[in-house]
Amino acid sequence: MNLGIYGAGGLGREVRELALQINARTGRWSSVFFIDDVTAEQQVNGSKVLRFGDIPTETEIIIALGEPSLRHQLADKLSADFQLATLIHPDVFVPQTTVIEAGCIVCTGAFISCNVVLGRNSLVQPRACVGHDTKIGQHCVVSSQVMLAGGCITGDRVFIGMNSAIKEKTAIGHDAIIGMGSAVFNPVSESTIVLGNPARAMRNNDQGKVFKSSPQR
Repeated sequence: MNLGIYGAGGLGREVRELALQINARTGRWSSVFFIDDVTAEQQVNGSKVLRFGDIPTETEIIIALGEPSLRHQLADKLSADFQLATLIHPDVFVPQTTVIEAGCIVCTGAFISCNVVLGRNSLVQPRACVGHDTKIGQHCVVSSQVMLAGGCITGDRVFIGMNSAIKEKTAIGHDAIIGMGSAVFNPVSESTIVLGNPARAMRNNDQGKVFKSSPQR
């Protein structure tokens, strides 16, 4: 089996390092390469860059993009022909009562508590904390140093910025963005951008994007 990392940018290079650490312990993949139809590079950090049409058979794919809407777009694109891989750092403990769905990435130092659901194709970055009974939707990004207390629920394509803290049992709607360093004490409505301590609604996420410069794939 091969591993294709979809996206050869900064996050893709980080995911490659995670994949190599997993492979060193498990021997899970015979090769690890990038898939990217945007960059002109043929090799990144020692791994080949292939176009989508050149993916070999016997390949599972992990999506390495930090834009939730693009994560969703690519997951739909891949679903008919390819299996999504799941990458969990070897040193991260996952309780038996927790469910991590296909396509998820859980990075080094993350804490995943009991009775958690991490939805399909979501990303938990280094040293984030996901408290007990929390349910993360599909295609979400939980950034580094985020603290999600127990019983929180997020919709799909939610982005939670670095160093944010979410109060227990808080609900966050689809396509919401939690700005970096925010302290969230109240529910966040769908497609709303919040920021600050305490977090306040700043504007609507009308374009359904976190990053203005996200390329189309």
